[in-house]
Amino acid sequence: MGKHGDAKEKWYYSFFPYNISGGSTSPLIPLFITNGLRGTVADVGLITAVTSMAAVPANIIWGNLSDTLHRRKPFVLMGFVGMALALFMMGISTNVPSYLIANFLFGLLGAAIAPVGTVLVLESFDKKEWPRRLGDFSKIGGIGWVLGLAIGTLWLLLLPSTNNDVTSTRALFMLAAGLSLVSMLLAMWWIKEPDAQVKRECVTAEDIGNVQVSFIERARYMPQRVLYIAHVSAKNMQAHNFPSNLRRYYLMIFLAFSGFLSFYVALPVFLSKQEGFSNPEVFIVYLASSIASALTYSLMGRIIAAKGGKRVQMAAFAARIFIFPAFFLVTLLHPSFILLFVIFLGLHALAGICWAGLSVAGSALVSQMAFKSFRSQSLGMYHSVQGVGTIVGSIIGGIVGAAFGYWAVFMCASVFIAVALILLITMSVEAPVEDGPEPVCSS
Repeated sequence: MGKHGDAKEKWYYSFFPYNISGGSTSPLIPLFITNGLRGTVADVGLITAVTSMAAVPANIIWGNLSDTLHRRKPFVLMGFVGMALALFMMGISTNVPSYLIANFLFGLLGAAIAPVGTVLVLESFDKKEWPRRLGDFSKIGGIGWVLGLAIGTLWLLLLPSTNNDVTSTRALFMLAAGLSLVSMLLAMWWIKEPDAQVKRECVTAEDIGNVQVSFIERARYMPQRVLYIAHVSAKNMQAHNFPSNLRRYYLMIFLAFSGFLSFYVALPVFLSKQEGFSNPEVFIVYLASSIASALTYSLMGRIIAAKGGKRVQMAAFAARIFIFPAFFLVTLLHPSFILLFVIFLGLHALAGICWAGLSVAGSALVSQMAFKSFRSQSLGMYHSVQGVGTIVGSIIGGIVGAAFGYWAVFMCASVFIAVALILLITMSVEAPVEDGPEPVCSS
């Protein structure tokens, strides 16, 4: 583990351009459907759902294949190249079907990075360094993502598009594709296959210091850093592997993420088409959420340690029940554009703070409720359930938005979250009474 000199210390900076690429195009991907391709909110929902449909199983497949082959670098390179290809295809798309294909590849190939990069950190450093190294890796991702949003904002401010000219928007996709290729080149030079092999099921919260590997919310299921993945088999999928309260928790998470994505499918189109926000102004609204969640992540960790994950999640769900429809309700007061812009910044920043609490508490609660011998699988299932929720939420958001309007989507999102909150209030999050042994981790 200590052979590679400087490369050992710096290889994870190869992910930095990739994170900038992701941030710079996050709001752009749904906006381009309506502003560049003349699509509808239903098209946004469909394309977001297709991305998730590709990413959810691909995340499991690439992670398991990497573990089986004991290879990490090829999957990271494939993910970077796949991202570059997909973003390039988005930039040259002239209709919704071609854009849908590009987003499918975005989910399918980009998903290779998420389950491999985090394990690569663990395998590259001594166990005592894991918390610090994962923290650094996470910070690099978060800073890159926020920087990408800022770059996207400045790019579109300096090179604004018009109704008949989206050249600057297409050029931003090309810039993002180029950044992904830069990550690929850096990874080729810097990443070495680790000498050690780490079993995911043997990594505990104590080993990694309860580090949250990803804390920026994304409006689609394509996590950039995931440690635990589901191992799909008849044996692993049996209900008795998951305590009854954990199964209820999965249902609650499915409902919550269905609500989240139904909202986020409509939000950028609502801001742009309904309220007349320019693309840079939409980026700034997204930037408020990302900065707020990144800045409050550590604080939420301390609050959860003092108050408990369930209480923090209940508060965050309750807040989002009101925050999401507030985006529409404040427009009924007909405030000035500047005041409306400030209100939207505040609302989305609050949503970002809620995400910090939700994301930190979620993994802790699943770890607490899961059987020790099945903790890794339980956490992997948790991520997969989130992904299924995003698929359903994307479809519902697109259909409801097209049929009934934005107010209906925002209210629908709140209803999903309200049902999830009721389930959470009424359930126990205690550890299982009868627990199995810790997994066998000897080599």
